[in-house]
Amino acid sequence: MSGPFALKYLHLFLRDQSAGAFICSRNGRSADFVGSHPTDLAEGIRRIARDSDYRYFWFVYASTSDHAYDLEHNWYHRYRPTDNTLPSMPGVGIDWRCTVEGCAACALSPVK
Repeated sequence: MSGPFALKYLHLFLRDQSAGAFICSRNGRSADFVGSHPTDLAEGIRRIARDSDYRYFWFVYASTSDHAYDLEHNWYHRYRPTDNTLPSMPGVGIDWRCTVEGCAACALSPVK
């Protein structure tokens, strides 16, 4: 994982269009939001940061959209971001289940 970087310099660090996962932060020390994008990581970060007060981000490119989603989900459990009310659910047609034992949030999340 690379970062933290200031969001205003996103264009300097994310030049390739690729799947990936990211963390956004207000203070550069803690995870406030985790997310992923299946095809364009920079666009995913821009979309989340556009109407927020996030100032920093971390990221990692992923080889596939499934890998990007797996990273996002694992980070959701590891960092417990304050702004993700529930973990995101995989896209339509992806047969995926949370492997974190006792994950009530995943069990209660609606499936797309």
